[in-house]
Amino acid sequence: MFPKLKFSYDCLADEKVKSCFLYCSLYPEDKSIEKDELIHCWIGEGLLDEHTNLSSARNRGHFIIGSLIDACLLEKQGNHRIKMHDVIRDMALWIAGESEEKFFVKSGVQLKEQPKAKKWEEVIRMSVMDNLIENLTDILACPNLQTLFLGRNRLKVIINDFFNFMPMLRVLDLSHNMNLKELPVGIGKLVSLEHLNLSFTHIRKLPIELKALKNLKYLNLERTRRLRIIPQLISSFSKLQVLKMEGCCYQCSLVLEEMEHLNYLNVLTITFTSTSELEKALGFNKFISCAIEHVSLQGFRDSRSLNILALANLQPLYSLELSGYMVIEDVKIESNIIEGVGCFHSLRSIYLFDCNQLRDASWIIFAPHLERLFIRDCQGLEEIISEEKLSEVAELKGNSNLFSKLEFLHLHNLPKMKTIYRHALLFPQLKRITILNCLMLKKFPLNSNSAKGRRLVIEGDEGWWKDVEWEDESTQIAFFPSFKHR
Repeated sequence: MFPKLKFSYDCLADEKVKSCFLYCSLYPEDKSIEKDELIHCWIGEGLLDEHTNLSSARNRGHFIIGSLIDACLLEKQGNHRIKMHDVIRDMALWIAGESEEKFFVKSGVQLKEQPKAKKWEEVIRMSVMDNLIENLTDILACPNLQTLFLGRNRLKVIINDFFNFMPMLRVLDLSHNMNLKELPVGIGKLVSLEHLNLSFTHIRKLPIELKALKNLKYLNLERTRRLRIIPQLISSFSKLQVLKMEGCCYQCSLVLEEMEHLNYLNVLTITFTSTSELEKALGFNKFISCAIEHVSLQGFRDSRSLNILALANLQPLYSLELSGYMVIEDVKIESNIIEGVGCFHSLRSIYLFDCNQLRDASWIIFAPHLERLFIRDCQGLEEIISEEKLSEVAELKGNSNLFSKLEFLHLHNLPKMKTIYRHALLFPQLKRITILNCLMLKKFPLNSNSAKGRRLVIEGDEGWWKDVEWEDESTQIAFFPSFKHR
């Protein structure tokens, strides 16, 4: 079977594209792979080295993914993820074994112990992600290893000398190891490292030995909620291009000061905990010049209102989160920021969690290309879009294009929520609505023209579904088969 399937592989444009394809086999069977995450690994490994500019390298990465989808070697999963079919993955591992691409792949196979191999010195790429490994206590001599995936295990202990004999390692992923509280000091021996992912770990500090990583270009510290100590490290990564700190609890103001020394920094994600912190950030040149892709606003106990203009200058903002028991009661809508309706043209995802004082989220209309909206545990929220607030802005009166790009709507534990919007909307892209514990929400902004041609899924509790009020009988008939008990 494999020789026949290999024809599509042989027809790929060049060796770099083939290597990018084989790289995908490091992920577990049927794994949903985030495109941007994959592309940054390709960049870290040097597979896109012909592009010295980060933006052009990322564009090239997306082009390669598109060509692999066209060749039926990858499957598209929405706009931001891809998947490799298990048969195609088996073929890729077969090709890697037959060629000079030396892979060691034991991902998603329930490993509990550190694996063994006969010839570690030949391994170039190693993946043991998605397993149950707790301890890494055996030193591996891997002189040619370039990528090491250790993410999504149960790591507690990595001995100090574990990384001592991996001089060529360029990509290291330790993400989603929630039991990992400290890094071995030996990580400083990875002098070739360009890509380091520590997201979703419980590390409390970064060892000073990381200063030796002079080639580091990508550092991911997202959701490291227990990280408190970064001893003047950020400014020592002089080649850093991507810094991801959204959901990291380290003081934002200190990082911003160090960022001023990073001449190549291009992409940033970050968390702000107060209005004053956000306003201070806007005074840093490096912050303004970066591509701010994800922002989290947490807490904000120093203000009861938020001016949306403070965020409008952060571009290209793809994802925005408001959370952390904010005391903000109102997000201001100002007509002078609406030109063609929408100042957040790049915003694709919005998350509102624990914003108990908010009564509505009408400012969302400023994100005309919004694809995903998740709202949870906002005890005072009564409606998403307030018709009263929209009526204050002439350009928005009777706007039926609201949520024209929305694909996913998730509403959870909103005890006062009565309405999403008072008038029916077209929702031409809507795929899934999830409603959980929103007992006062009885009516959807749907009619028989909504979600035309879509296989819409509406998830929720059966008791709630029986009490839903419909625009008319034809609407009820159209959407009743969409329900799925959750």
